[in-house]
Amino acid sequence: MKYTHVLPFMGKEELKETAHDIINGKLEGVKLEKLYPFLGKEALDEIVDLLIEKKEKSKLIRAIPFMSKQKIQRLYEAAESGEIPDFDTTICLPFLEADKIKEIFKNLIKNAPDETDDEDDEDDKESKA
Repeated sequence: MKYTHVLPFMGKEELKETAHDIINGKLEGVKLEKLYPFLGKEALDEIVDLLIEKKEKSKLIRAIPFMSKQKIQRLYEAAESGEIPDFDTTICLPFLEADKIKEIFKNLIKNAPDETDDEDDEDDKESKA
């Protein structure tokens, strides 16, 4: 039998402690992402905050489908502010609230540089020649 078969029957507190042990390097050979569906909202929020603090990009990415919209927004904002270097924030887009996506869009178009691309200009020149 594998440990993953027992996860649905474990208590949330035991799973949270196990998650902390994995993150802190006290427990090896157990994948943190296997615990995500069973942790519960509060425990997962706590784990996500810890992962943001430790800048654990890959573990955060795997947690996104199980996170609350508020926690995904926190992750997005942390990545945008540079707390999590090289984190691709587009991964968060499908999970953000519509209002947040509209805000992001407005900021992008407001701060967008001139939309003319050199490649487009060259294509126009070639078609006129």
